[in-house]
Amino acid sequence: WAQFPVLKEIEKCIREFREFFEKKNMPMLYIFIEKYSNSEIKEIASFAKGLQRDIDAVENAVASPLSNGFVEGTNSKVKTIKKAMYGRCGIELLSAKLMYRKP
Repeated sequence: WAQFPVLKEIEKCIREFREFFEKKNMPMLYIFIEKYSNSEIKEIASFAKGLQRDIDAVENAVASPLSNGFVEGTNSKVKTIKKAMYGRCGIELLSAKLMYRKP
């Protein structure tokens, strides 16, 4: 920490970010944005300003226990397979590769 003091600031920011998500605390979200929008570390300031721009989505993410992570993960897998097979096969082979098989 002595050699790289900026890491201490980054760790503190990450801990505070996780804390308001875990506690589902909306006022902490606004305090976080206000505090880090003027950070000397430009990446943290940019992150906080991005949270402010997308405040509706961030509020929903903090308040709601629901997540679309499973759907996004599935989409990512399908896109990866599609990109890897581009130009190498027809629709039949692509659909066979995407079908679920029991282990």
